[in-house]
Amino acid sequence: MICRHNNILILIAVILFNGCGIYSFKGSLPPNIKTIYISPVINSSSEYALSNMLNEQINEQLVKKNILKIEEFYNSDSKLDISIQLVEDIPNSYTSNINSYEVIEQWKLNARVSITWLDNLNNNTILDKVFTEWAMYDNSGLDISSDGIDNDSDGLIDAEDSDEYGPSRQAALRIIANNTVDRIIEELISNW
Repeated sequence: MICRHNNILILIAVILFNGCGIYSFKGSLPPNIKTIYISPVINSSSEYALSNMLNEQINEQLVKKNILKIEEFYNSDSKLDISIQLVEDIPNSYTSNINSYEVIEQWKLNARVSITWLDNLNNNTILDKVFTEWAMYDNSGLDISSDGIDNDSDGLIDAEDSDEYGPSRQAALRIIANNTVDRIIEELISNW
């Protein structure tokens, strides 16, 4: 009797937890979308390094996270268009020098990016979004790992932060690219 009771409990547990064994981000994607073509990033700014960073990182992250298989356009279920609309350096903080001139101490680098995700099979737009990412950098030209700034507002400064390294403006571009790709991935998997 006890053995039969245990078998029933095991059967109920297997039925209840059947879908919990494997978790994937793919569960939130449209059911007909299995593959994606990533168009080359269109860059309307004069900052060409960012488009290269975005191209590399979006491909790398989609493969690494196994969200969608990347295919050529004619073999893909969907297409992702990424467009850099604006990259601008905005003075963020000033100090006065000995001649009473204001000197820019910190810059805020902004990038506005739009994404459009198209369903090639049903010929409709799945997602169309514009967002802005930013990073801070100082005017010293020193390595960003020793500038004393929380460059990406994540609460970590310099050596505490794994993405704070390299020449200041170049590092700010890299931070923007990382954050932009993270947002794109988030938008792709949370759209449904």
